[in-house]
Amino acid sequence: MGESTHRHTVLLVEDDYDTRDAFMEIARMLDHEPFGVANGKEALAALHGGLRPCIIVLDIAMPEMDGFEFRRAQLADPAIADIPVAVMSGGGWATEADARRLGITVFLRKPVVPDNLIEVFAGHCAGRSSS
Repeated sequence: MGESTHRHTVLLVEDDYDTRDAFMEIARMLDHEPFGVANGKEALAALHGGLRPCIIVLDIAMPEMDGFEFRRAQLADPAIADIPVAVMSGGGWATEADARRLGITVFLRKPVVPDNLIEVFAGHCAGRSSS
């Protein structure tokens, strides 16, 4: 239970199983603890259940509850509003502008380059050695 066993949790919200699985594997390679869900509704349930990731990587186009609906619900709940979110989308500049209006500062264009995802994890999961 010492500091060497601490793992940072990342929440990956992506409806495409293969993409989610690949992102989860990248997180594991970086010694993060990935938690993957298929839509915003499942992400909210995990957060309301006590999950506190250092970053949420959020797809926009998903069934049941899309990324924009999730982000609005997240911002309305003070208990989870301050968890940082990186959005990923294959959508155009209008999608990026809409995301930025919801306070998203990190926008990853699909297909996501693994190095960009690694940068997002490194920038939000503090306490990791980068030497």
